[in-house]
Amino acid sequence: MAGRFQFLVAGVFACLNLLCLPAVSQAETYYFMTVFGSECHPPKPQCAHSFATIVKATGHGSDYSQYELEVHSISWLPETMDIKVWRMTPEPGDNFGLFETLDWALEVGADIRQYGPFQITCDTYRRALHRISIMDQDLLQYQAVDPVLRTEISNCIHAISGIDPYDPRTRYPLIRIGHSASEHIAEVFHQNGLIINPEANHHWLDHRMGLQCYPIEHGEIEVPLIAAGFGRPGNRRQEILFPEASKPVRPDFVIPPGIRNVPRGR
Repeated sequence: MAGRFQFLVAGVFACLNLLCLPAVSQAETYYFMTVFGSECHPPKPQCAHSFATIVKATGHGSDYSQYELEVHSISWLPETMDIKVWRMTPEPGDNFGLFETLDWALEVGADIRQYGPFQITCDTYRRALHRISIMDQDLLQYQAVDPVLRTEISNCIHAISGIDPYDPRTRYPLIRIGHSASEHIAEVFHQNGLIINPEANHHWLDHRMGLQCYPIEHGEIEVPLIAAGFGRPGNRRQEILFPEASKPVRPDFVIPPGIRNVPRGR
């Protein structure tokens, strides 16, 4: 009887000890996007480019230096990185990494401007990864002046705008290139609810990613009273393109908690 009593008491104390253990908090996850534009002065269409980074930040608490960053890039260019503006037929394209693109822009003498980082919705992040999967599987071809209706052909602008589930390419007309096109992408994304609180400052991401090593201007977006571009208003979600493209997407690079990235050669 005494043995049973001791066993019962030990069990009670074990349960009390478990209750006293600190709860293991689940990791928090946030998603961010920065839209970049490059252009030369005087303007040269062959060095105008729009590209973006999409970041998944995972960690605990308010110290974002301790979050792990998974960085993906959308930078759709010809495989040769030689933009032939008036080419009338599509050619093989490639999705280049962030630092490859920044180095290319500087090599061709372009000025770089960024809009963001902006916090985005989880759905926007998932659609961005699906867009990258389409490019990784060679389901997309490159053409600087791309057709409106042939969505399997894309320039750099529409490679990013394809994330938008509400508006077609006509909302992102090619009257804008470089900085102006990238600003317009961010503005329309904000209008369509893909960006959360664009006034919030998330430039801690720039420092973690090593972007302070590059001469990048910071631009601000303004949501116009009358939306530029032509087409139906953004009030209905479009079906996702290439739903069969379900290949897992590898990040451009990953930054562990507590680490600041230092780009090679910088």
